[in-house]
Amino acid sequence: MKMNVMISGRQFALLAAYISIGDSMLVLPSIPTSAAKQNGWVSALIGLCAGLLVVWLLSAVGRLYPRLTLVQYVEKLFGKWPGKLVSLCFISYLFLSLATHTREIGDFMTTQMMPETPIQAIHIMYVGILVMAARLGMETIARTGEFFFAFLLLFLMVFFLFLIPDMKINHLLPFWEGGLKPIIRGSITMTAYPFMELAVLLMVMPSVRKPEAVRSHFLRGALFGGTVLLVIILLSILVLGPDYAMRSMYPSYALAKKIDVGNFFQRLEVLLAFMWLLTSFIKSAVYFNVLQIALAQMAGLRSEKGMELPFGMLLVFFALLVSSNIIDFHEVDQYWPYMDMTFSVILPLAVLAAYGTRRAARRR
Repeated sequence: MKMNVMISGRQFALLAAYISIGDSMLVLPSIPTSAAKQNGWVSALIGLCAGLLVVWLLSAVGRLYPRLTLVQYVEKLFGKWPGKLVSLCFISYLFLSLATHTREIGDFMTTQMMPETPIQAIHIMYVGILVMAARLGMETIARTGEFFFAFLLLFLMVFFLFLIPDMKINHLLPFWEGGLKPIIRGSITMTAYPFMELAVLLMVMPSVRKPEAVRSHFLRGALFGGTVLLVIILLSILVLGPDYAMRSMYPSYALAKKIDVGNFFQRLEVLLAFMWLLTSFIKSAVYFNVLQIALAQMAGLRSEKGMELPFGMLLVFFALLVSSNIIDFHEVDQYWPYMDMTFSVILPLAVLAAYGTRRAARRR
């Protein structure tokens, strides 16, 4: 089964940007800062460079079979049952990622904006919108991201410019304190969350109208998203200071609260929350849509339609099982990057090795 929609290269690049920014806009800055303190921005820069290498690897895999999805060509390369096993692991990864994204939305809303609202209510409303987006399909999701991109860009420019007066260069000092080890440790999450999670787009690549230009669009979208996160991390350190940035659960939300122009232009944290919800929603919608398609292709179904509601109900249930509370939830940072690495680095390398082995066997 092939995806029956087509998207432009620009829309694909924007999807890569949205997934890169996604939930990382709000929660990522504290992670490299916790590891490298005032050198967290160096960790982010290293993570950006490493992340672009991951994107290059993913695009190389996607170009092997331009009109097949990951689920289709792993079965072709590894064999029927080993391929289905790999696909099942990938589907489980997508579902677990969706559950954590949903839980993240619920935790933020109930701790920062709507503390008296049950988290289950937030999850049900959010998943309900995801179900509707999945029914409309990937083309509609891509067009939605394209429509809102100008607003996102405008807000980010305002956000960055209005924080310039609050920057303090001395927050970056002393430079290189603690050596290279904490900087590398901090760069792992910067590589994993924005870039390794782009492996989901291996299921979307066959829908791009001009497959020969996928790599350039992929890299441009990832570069934009990574640059936005790098600037947010740098701003968090410059404005809040490394100690506050590493202790805060949502540093960029705290940054938005700092904006105050003439006691008139303030309270931009609401707009930041909206932009974060937008990028997180586009990311989750892509995951949800790909989850259905991957399962349908693995099971040999004619269509992925009709799975939205059952998946949505399971998602609401499992979002509560991800962790017992918000503190335990954020402890997943210790192992989640390695799960991302499994499907964005190890699996693509295995695919390339299998492809090379098959080509070499044919030439004999």
